[in-house]
Amino acid sequence: MAPKSRAGGRSIEQVINGIFGSPWLWGTAITCGFYLSLPYLPLYQADMQRYFTAHWIEYATTGLFFIGLATLFTKLRRIPGERGALQPDLLEGLKLDTADDSGQCAEKIQAHLDEVAKRSEETHLVRRVRDACDYVTGRGSADGLEGYLTYLAELGSGRLHDGYALIRTITWAVPILGFLGTVIGITMAIANITPDKLESSLPEVTAGLAVAFDTTALSLALSMLLVFGTFIVERSEQQTLDDIEDYGVKRILQLFPNAASPAKSSPFNLAEQQAAEQLLVRSEGMISWQMDLWQTSLESLRERWSGTLTKQQEYLDQALQTGLTNSLVDHSQQLSALRSEFLTAFQSASASIGQQVAEARIAMAEQQQHGCVQIATLWQQFQGELTQTRDEHLRQLSILTQAITTEVGGWQNQLQSSTLMMSSQFQELRQQGDVFLKLTENESELVRLESRLAENLEAVKVVESLEHTLLNLNAAVNLLTTRAKSKAA
Repeated sequence: MAPKSRAGGRSIEQVINGIFGSPWLWGTAITCGFYLSLPYLPLYQADMQRYFTAHWIEYATTGLFFIGLATLFTKLRRIPGERGALQPDLLEGLKLDTADDSGQCAEKIQAHLDEVAKRSEETHLVRRVRDACDYVTGRGSADGLEGYLTYLAELGSGRLHDGYALIRTITWAVPILGFLGTVIGITMAIANITPDKLESSLPEVTAGLAVAFDTTALSLALSMLLVFGTFIVERSEQQTLDDIEDYGVKRILQLFPNAASPAKSSPFNLAEQQAAEQLLVRSEGMISWQMDLWQTSLESLRERWSGTLTKQQEYLDQALQTGLTNSLVDHSQQLSALRSEFLTAFQSASASIGQQVAEARIAMAEQQQHGCVQIATLWQQFQGELTQTRDEHLRQLSILTQAITTEVGGWQNQLQSSTLMMSSQFQELRQQGDVFLKLTENESELVRLESRLAENLEAVKVVESLEHTLLNLNAAVNLLTTRAKSKAA
């Protein structure tokens, strides 16, 4: 019952590992993460956008590449555990009695593995030892164990080869996607060529050719990475299986009595061993023949694909060159026709423009003559108005001069009267001085005289200011008279 429980536990664990360790799941997740982080890359942003996001084939190629990369990483992740199970002796500490038969030895080995190999239960080495123990337990003896170990080694190699079927398919499909992108890009370029509008269609043609070459370059680069990665991982895994086979021959066979020697107990066992050996030989021959057949088929398919793609590319190149040549010839003819039409239109336009220029010159001469007449009329009008304005200005200036002369005469009369008043005031001042001399003892009279004297002094100052004002007015009148005479002259 113990082996069944272990098998059941392994199946559940395999299901869980199959779900969470699926390369399709991780490859899709890595592809999504790559495209989400692509806009935030600090370097080579334009090149990454060009080679990974320009066409849907680039998306498909990148997705397949990351799925293959996840497959290789899943296999590479198991290699350290497999190598770790080989480093210490897995059966170290196992105690077997010389009196134990093969069945008892197998049970003790199983019990020992249950104790020391719990974490490495899924490694190839532990499974190889358990398969050998199950074989001995089922047969009841260790007869034919060496052949069975050889069969397990070949079976492991076959499973190893089958385990790389997905990555080989992806490695084959990635260049095919690149060639498909080449065909699609060249088809787009040819479809967008329009002979009538060759210059306007050139960007679309170059865009199609860019898709063709970019998808091919991307697929070839990614397929090279997958090929080298597959070689390294597969070689490491094959080396691990070889070491496990050596361990089985050198260590497992030594645990069972008479396991390395052929059974001589009965003719039936001899016949069974011979039949098994013949079956193994025939199986090896069939497997080798099938592998050769598959290899031949794949090589022929690859050669046919390569020949077809080469012919298709040559055909497309020839068609593209023929189309471009025809397009250039048509374009040259159209340019010649357009040049002649342009020259004819230019000559007619030049004649029309010359006639319009002559008419414009005649019209401009008439307008200039009419403008000269109008300017002469306006100048005569302006000259008459200027003469009238000058006469009016002289008349007003003479009136102003007479008014100023009259005012100045009045001011002179007032000044004379003021002078006479000052004379009388001086006489009165003399009289008051006499009176002051006479009335020096009367203090009140003296004060009154002092105030009167101050008033007289103020009157004298006013008279002086009037004299200055009169002088200024005389100067202004003389200046205005001089200017009026100069303008009248």
